[in-house]
Amino acid sequence: VFPSVYAQKFTKKEQARREARKANYFYGASFTFTGGYVHSWMNEKSVDLDTEYYGKSEKWGNTHNSFNVGFLWDQAISRKWGVQTGLFYNQKGGDHLYYYDNGLGYGSILRDEETEEAAIHMVELQSQIRLFLPVGTYSRYSLNGGIFIDKFVNSPSNVRNWNLGVQAGIGYDFKHLSVNATYQCGLLPSVVDDCKSRLSSVSINIGYRIWKK
Repeated sequence: VFPSVYAQKFTKKEQARREARKANYFYGASFTFTGGYVHSWMNEKSVDLDTEYYGKSEKWGNTHNSFNVGFLWDQAISRKWGVQTGLFYNQKGGDHLYYYDNGLGYGSILRDEETEEAAIHMVELQSQIRLFLPVGTYSRYSLNGGIFIDKFVNSPSNVRNWNLGVQAGIGYDFKHLSVNATYQCGLLPSVVDDCKSRLSSVSINIGYRIWKK
């Protein structure tokens, strides 16, 4: 008796899941393995240096190109709304630049050996809300927005070891394929000296989705 009752409940549950999936292809929870290109920068904010060099100043700036890899967990609340969390290995950075100030703006950059590059490796946790814009049974666009937290694995001595920020982006899903473009803006100064420069980035990711059974 018990096996037959259990089998009957399982069959009804499975049938309901299949009917929901037929009505909405992206129904339920899913996992996405993803990787992509990251373009990051530290906003250019300068500070004068009290040194023996007259007119010498410094700033964090320039850009850094790298990659990320990770996975995302999606839960569709309805056909229009969903939530997403993700865990990534990421790399961001910029350059610590030294300039001579000629009084009219920044002069020539100093020698290359006086430019410190910061390529920061980190583990990143993301959480965001998604607004879905269906365009067919097997495809949809999405508007995404939320927060992220970075824990730096390695960083220069004058860069803090974590970061907090907000992010926004757009996405496109087609069956198992997922494409996302995301802008991230750091809220905390990444540099702990007088520069107080913040770390931001733009990323483009491609992923493969599998559904939870």
